[in-house]
Amino acid sequence: MFIERNFVKKIYQKNNSVFTIEWIDGEIANYQLSDLQKNCNCARCVDEKTGERLIDPSLISNELTARRIFSVGRYALKVEFSSGCSRGIYPYSWLKALAS
Repeated sequence: MFIERNFVKKIYQKNNSVFTIEWIDGEIANYQLSDLQKNCNCARCVDEKTGERLIDPSLISNELTARRIFSVGRYALKVEFSSGCSRGIYPYSWLKALAS
């Protein structure tokens, strides 16, 4: 399933560790930044050859914050985490599925 930015009504920061997406279908979903980083698939977080996770998810604080969150084209969000990871891209389709 491909979901574009125009399926998002509003994105806003709920607190330092959570942001909210209001989807055009009326669903409202909260996203804990630590959950996103625990699922980051960038080369810094996952070995490209083996698929092995390089960062232990249990070491990622639930209080993780972001320096900034911004759109990547019309299909995804990019998060610059306070932990230093900033390469992961989170497609709207993945975020929508996570909310459901």
